[in-house]
Amino acid sequence: MTVEMGALPATPLLLGARPTDESMSTELSQYYAGTTQYHAFGRRLITNDGKVFRHSLSSGLCYTGRGNVFSRAIDDATGAGGIDYAVLAADAPAGSNFVKMTNTGSSAIAKNALAGGQILMKPTETYTDAHLMMRTVIANSAAAATSGVCTIHLDAPTETALTTSHYAFVMPSPYSDVSYDASSVGKSFAGLAATYISATGYYFWVQTWGACWVANQNAVGRTSLYRSVYWREDGSLDIHSSIGTNVTDQRAGIILDNNDSANGSTVIRLEMDI
Repeated sequence: MTVEMGALPATPLLLGARPTDESMSTELSQYYAGTTQYHAFGRRLITNDGKVFRHSLSSGLCYTGRGNVFSRAIDDATGAGGIDYAVLAADAPAGSNFVKMTNTGSSAIAKNALAGGQILMKPTETYTDAHLMMRTVIANSAAAATSGVCTIHLDAPTETALTTSHYAFVMPSPYSDVSYDASSVGKSFAGLAATYISATGYYFWVQTWGACWVANQNAVGRTSLYRSVYWREDGSLDIHSSIGTNVTDQRAGIILDNNDSANGSTVIRLEMDI
């Protein structure tokens, strides 16, 4: 059983390495944005100063100074919404590095649109929480809408045999659908766009860790002992005591400034990745 050829590179870029195009001939920094995909969704880039970025696809505007959100929902009929909970389309013996599922969505699934996502397989009807297998999707075949069969390639072989009586679901990478939302109720934050994105359909890098500036409320850096910062629904930052109607409980990071004189914050360290 072989892995689908043409899978996009997904290994981390470390120690000052720069993302390049597919032919490795052109240097493309973390500030690159374009309509050609050179990396798997969620691929990690770590810079020499410790900042972390993740390769993403825009589904609208993306801001550099406010948090952008994960907008992907499973089986959301966009052609990259994954495959919701359903039986497998074919048997797969133990040791398989791919499985087959029927596309239950109303839009076609493009080749490798699910790469970087997660598949959860249930090999038994008994004690299901104890016998689940979860893998990262490294590639997938194209599949027509509603009834097309999608071959899903895994990052490691299965340890248990699967049959067409067993269930699975595929959730695409959250980084395949990132956008700014001024009222992000029901969505989690991904981080900051490395460069401003003006429309849907751009491949770009999202900062998830390290020094940055983020729009913030007046209490940030001016309230004694409050060092952690949290995302507001509009992508700005606030302090823990403000969590409630307009402030989420999703922590963004910490203030790096000395704010002993309550002078307000300038530089934030995002802490949303490793």
